[in-house]
Amino acid sequence: MENRIVYVAGDNVVTSLGLTTAENVENILAEQTGIKYYEDGAIYPEPFMASRIDDATLASHPLWKELSNYHRLEKMMIISAADAINRSGVDASSSRTAFVFSSTKGNIDLLANSSQLNRDAELMEMALRVARFFHSDNRPYVISNACISGVLAVMLGQRLLKSGLYDNVVLIGGDTITEFVVSGFMSFKSVSPNPCKPYDKNRDGLSMGEGAATMVLTVDKSLVKDARPVMVAGGASSNDANHISGPSRTGYELNLAIRSAMDDAELTPEQIDLVDMHGTATVYNDEMESKALDLAGLADRPLLSLKGYFGHTLGASGLIESVLCVESMRRQMQYRTLGYSELGVPVQVNVTTETKPAQLNNILKTASGFGGCNAAVVFSTENKGSRQYATGRGKITHECVVSGKKIEVDGKVVFDGSSAEDYATFIRSAFKAISEPYMKFSKMDDLCKLGVTAVEYLLQNDDLHSRYKEEEVSMLLANRFSSLETDCNHQRIIDDREFYQPSPAVFVYTLANIVMGEICIRRKFKGENLFIIDSELNKERMLELASFSLTTGTAKAVITGWVDFFGEEYSAHIYLVEDL
Repeated sequence: MENRIVYVAGDNVVTSLGLTTAENVENILAEQTGIKYYEDGAIYPEPFMASRIDDATLASHPLWKELSNYHRLEKMMIISAADAINRSGVDASSSRTAFVFSSTKGNIDLLANSSQLNRDAELMEMALRVARFFHSDNRPYVISNACISGVLAVMLGQRLLKSGLYDNVVLIGGDTITEFVVSGFMSFKSVSPNPCKPYDKNRDGLSMGEGAATMVLTVDKSLVKDARPVMVAGGASSNDANHISGPSRTGYELNLAIRSAMDDAELTPEQIDLVDMHGTATVYNDEMESKALDLAGLADRPLLSLKGYFGHTLGASGLIESVLCVESMRRQMQYRTLGYSELGVPVQVNVTTETKPAQLNNILKTASGFGGCNAAVVFSTENKGSRQYATGRGKITHECVVSGKKIEVDGKVVFDGSSAEDYATFIRSAFKAISEPYMKFSKMDDLCKLGVTAVEYLLQNDDLHSRYKEEEVSMLLANRFSSLETDCNHQRIIDDREFYQPSPAVFVYTLANIVMGEICIRRKFKGENLFIIDSELNKERMLELASFSLTTGTAKAVITGWVDFFGEEYSAHIYLVEDL
């Protein structure tokens, strides 16, 4: 198969700094921040710092009047995507054009003060509504993988195009500032009372933000209007297998993703002109990133964080920042890391301190998030990327099904919990029957207990570590309800104004990919991670995505399939796919 080249054909960014990429960049070049002090009891009982988009500014957009039937985040996504698609010339309605969405919480505000689940709060429903606005009949891919979601969207888009499944991909990311999110991060005490200071010795937490972004990718070079086209040259991900809410203490696992992405792009550390890191300004994140850069041979490369301009925009952050990296390559301008003054990380890294012209041919963009996940992509005007991606690679060697209080492995019932009075009793008994005591199990939410138990049975007679390195085993899971069961628990806590006390122990499980984090911690798997949302198990799609990970050469085995829990409904259907 020919080596298809993936180009950036169009983009747009919507943040507190503006409703277009150009407006955002002009404000960044002027070193303006959108982070402000708010007193809004509808969001949080106490004053807080954040970057929010003014509703009057959104309403001034020409499309706004057409969007009365859409929710606020959907409107932001459509405004972003309409401009990007129009500029690219891509036919969004074509069967050869895929939509990929990235979001952590989507329309989570629809849970507030509601006794029933609003279906529009489901991430796939949100994605379908937006994709249909552009007359797309293709089923979108929806990534909800904590704060690396946007970077994973770029990576997945590249792979979908290189595999030949599509000719164009529209990437759309978005998240908003809500009471749900603010209360959760406040419970972790991870929010700074001032605008964030990435990598600075006085950094004391992140700044929350909201926004949307779109990047249009294509293999049709005739659609690219740049004199020097920007290509997506490489991408990879990994897991720390260390802690669900704290980053690795060594940076080794982010380093794995960075090195794999550079290998994909056929670039050496010396050829990377700029590294745009996650840079949240929390103590441990920035420390970990400095160590990862050192391990990857990038400690001397110019290091940028954009969080000081518009805050941490959650599942949109990787995509917003990727667009701004591409624009910096077009303009050949390096941005200052706003908020940074004096180095405060253990490794001597080269944080950008001024906005100035710079030769930028290759930029590495990274992200890290809860669940121990990491991701990296490379944008280049020089290298097109060497890896090929094809479907049909890999063989299912084991299969586990959990439903109806029974567990089957390879078609045989291995645990029958029919007598259990409820799910809690069933899953506890099932795990106890196959595992030595594991203290973390009792602390997990129900989705994680289901996933961890299913994998225990899947691998009960198969020690993967005897055959593969820890970074050669990847995780790729999907479900319908994301983490909505635990989301509703968190929402009930914050709806109770008399006893208002958001719990970090609950909030940390309000991300679907945490189930992969718990499995990786339990099993010490450090390979690629991807969590997607769908309406039902699509075995063919999951095996296609698994084959992409195997094609990288870094993965030799992929644990993939379906793990879903909401209310009284639960099911797991897990496959072990090996590159035999």
